[in-house]
Amino acid sequence: MNTPPPSYVPARMKAHLLLALLPLVACHAKFKKYAPTLGSARSQIVDPGIPYVQLGGVYGGGGGVGGSLIGAVVNTVQIVRSAEQTDRIAKAVDADQVSRALMDSIRDTLGSGPPFAYTDDPTAPLMQISVDSYGLMVPYLGAPGVFTYDLTVEIYTQAGMRIYTNHVECIVDAAADEPIEEVLSIVDNVAKLDEMSDADINGAFVGIGAWCGKQVVIEMRRHAG
Repeated sequence: MNTPPPSYVPARMKAHLLLALLPLVACHAKFKKYAPTLGSARSQIVDPGIPYVQLGGVYGGGGGVGGSLIGAVVNTVQIVRSAEQTDRIAKAVDADQVSRALMDSIRDTLGSGPPFAYTDDPTAPLMQISVDSYGLMVPYLGAPGVFTYDLTVEIYTQAGMRIYTNHVECIVDAAADEPIEEVLSIVDNVAKLDEMSDADINGAFVGIGAWCGKQVVIEMRRHAG
């Protein structure tokens, strides 16, 4: 199956994309020192696995015994719905396409540098991107949903010395264009997700993965100084 290019993400949607970058406490002095000496680097994506769906519940249930009981029931329903929709999305999303979109985006954005060029040479220094988690999250009932991609980026010299580690969280909010907007509406109408085709759901995850790959390179360049 062909992977949609990074341009799959609609232009208007980009205005609504939020990026939360969580760098490590340690400075990137080592990366600034060694990055210019790498010349080029290859990339490797660690299998992203199955995307998750987390539908938030309510807190407190409105007060009183009755309110607490209602809140507990709603929260239980949301937990069940989360499991059902995780299964639905897991069947629709092609993890290989997500990995390919992320890798292709990093390759195209990095190009010939800086801070180094991209290469497919298997003996070159390694840039490893681990997809720690990705999926859909609604923090609480009635809140706008978001797509989240949590990544760990590590770069190693040819000798195997790690010179860079960074945690990146890419977030897309509910104000995005379709089909993203339709997927995020599941907090109000779970059936709407079921109405979407597998191709629409997969395309959304692939498109956001491609956008996130670009942000990885932008942040890397900033750390290289």
